Amino acid sequence: MKQTIWVGTSTDERRAGIHVLECDSVSGALRPLNVLHGIENPTYLALNRARTHLYTVCSRGPGAPREMAGAVAAYAVAGARLSLLNLCPTPGTVPCHLSLAPDEASLVFAEYALGHAGRVALDAEGTLVPDSLTTVQHEGRGPNPARQERAHAHFAQVTPDGHWIYVCDLGLDQVRLYDAANPGRPWLADPARTFHAAPGAGPRHLRFHPNGRLAFLLNELDSTVVALRYTGESFTALQTLSALPDGFSGESKAAALKLSEDGRFLFTSNRGYDSLATFAVDPDSGRIERMAISPLTGRFPRDFELLPGSAFALVGHKLSNEVACYAFDAASGTFTRGAGTYPVYRPTCILAG
Repeated sequence: MKQTIWVGTSTDERRAGIHVLECDSVSGALRPLNVLHGIENPTYLALNRARTHLYTVCSRGPGAPREMAGAVAAYAVAGARLSLLNLCPTPGTVPCHLSLAPDEASLVFAEYALGHAGRVALDAEGTLVPDSLTTVQHEGRGPNPARQERAHAHFAQVTPDGHWIYVCDLGLDQVRLYDAANPGRPWLADPARTFHAAPGAGPRHLRFHPNGRLAFLLNELDSTVVALRYTGESFTALQTLSALPDGFSGESKAAALKLSEDGRFLFTSNRGYDSLATFAVDPDSGRIERMAISPLTGRFPRDFELLPGSAFALVGHKLSNEVACYAFDAASGTFTRGAGTYPVYRPTCILAG
């Protein structure tokens, strides 16, 4: 079976931004289909369920004012081709994350450098509605002076029930909940609904379990995973485990967090101790058990993607300038480097179709 793969990147002067690949889900072999040129720093991507629209963060270019230097863009997907529909400027620098709401009627994003989060509506054709943009800017700081000198929004998504927009802020050690029905101008958050991570942990990504009752928070700075119970109103911590080997004392930062389609496995990537960590998930209790930590052969795994219905994962090694295929063994939870590889400058996001 052939699957289409979209890869977002940090671009160089060639502005070869989004790579479209084909992956053989049996062998893991990768084949290039197309490259979208002329876009700067499309570092995070989102795809609708019908695979007809691709959304990306990007830079507006050197002429844009600093207060609106970033943007989100909508593309129509036709096979391996991408056609620009429109672009909506966003506050601050290039957003670091974006996602589609469950009803696919809006897009939410997080901007790291200045601590913004925002939402923009989509029309019936999947095009951005620029005058619908609403934003919030976080304020404050955390205990780590090097990384938490100010607020740093790192992840924004709508809860599966559609009630809340949740934003992970690495600088504040918080996950804030905003009313998704009407975030307002500005957005309003109920402090009682805010989840507080351990001081200095640095929340980066939060993913829901397929059952909608459980969620998992990945902290970048201390490389921990927090199992959470979602009550419909807030998050409650159940358990915290490290994504690094016991006794590890080097420098490493957690990056991406993914769950298997069936919710049995949770995976995280580590940058520094370049590896993928695998956790078994108990869908009833919400507790997790670390099964394995698999060293990788490339450097700085910023993002990875498990192929649907396959025993392969594609890993973007940002500092090795490649997308590499790894075989997954469900019995042991380990990953082993496969034959599939493709050179990509600074891969930062991988989506499988």
